[in-house]
Amino acid sequence: MIIDYCEQEIVEGKVQLHIGLQFEDEPDSLYVAELAVDDEGVVTEWKLFFNGFDCKYTFRPDEKEACIHYAAEQGITIS
Repeated sequence: MIIDYCEQEIVEGKVQLHIGLQFEDEPDSLYVAELAVDDEGVVTEWKLFFNGFDCKYTFRPDEKEACIHYAAEQGITIS
């Protein structure tokens, strides 16, 4: 998994994180992981979007860890 960017925004009073990524087996496809984060920085929901459509994807533990690590490198602490 190649992570490209990380943005944090507040939508309807709730923190969301958007992480742009690619999978090695699909190098020409750009995806966006959308993470819902509670007030303590805990991710309560993980979603993956492609062209605005929910992929109904289940993130593997190593993929979640990579996203959490990347966010931390960008100054965003989540767990």
